[in-house]
Formats: sequence, C-alpha cells, structure tokens
Amino acid sequence: FVILFQNLVMFLSEVVDWVIPDIPKDISEQIKKEKVLLVDVFLKEEKEKLQLIQNLFLKEQKVKEKPGNGPRRCRAASFSQFSREHRCSNVSCSSQHTDV
Repeated sequence: FVILFQNLVMFLSEVVDWVIPDIPKDISEQIKKEKVLLVDVFLKEEKEKLQLIQNLFLKEQKVKEKPGNGPRRCRAASFSQFSREHRCSNVSCSSQHTDV
C-alpha cells in the first residue's frame, strides 16, 4: 500500500507541476513585450551604425575624387621596433630595459 500511495503522490505532484505555470501569464507577456522592445532598440542601433559607416565611406570617396589631392597611401606599421635583435652601442643591452 505504501508503494502504491507513494507513486500516486509522485504522479499527482507531476500533474500539478505541469498544470500550474512557474511564471504568471501577465508576467510572461510583459517579458515578451520587453524582448520585442529590446530587439527593436538593437535593430535601430545597428541601422544607425550602418548609416554612419556608409556616410564615412562616402566621405572618403569624395575626398579621393577631388582633383588636386593625390592618392592617399596608407603606411604599414614598422615592425622593426618589435624585432628581437637590438643593436647595442657602447651601452649594454640590459641597461636599456627597466627591471620589473
């Protein structure tokens, strides 16, 4: 009898758990509305970013098309500062770096 009663109580608790929602309906609707608003805000921000990028791109094209302005060249970064080979003069290499 005890085993049967235990299984019946477990089954009923599962049914009650399934029937009664964890979150009230009005709160779940409010959460859905907030998600929609957030998505709208994110989409609006992304559109603004895209417009900004397009405007910058158009400005760069106008600058390049103007007569009298030579073609603008981008310089590559010098990697000599990152090389491991340091040419040392009369001063030792270890004295050039600060000990930490």
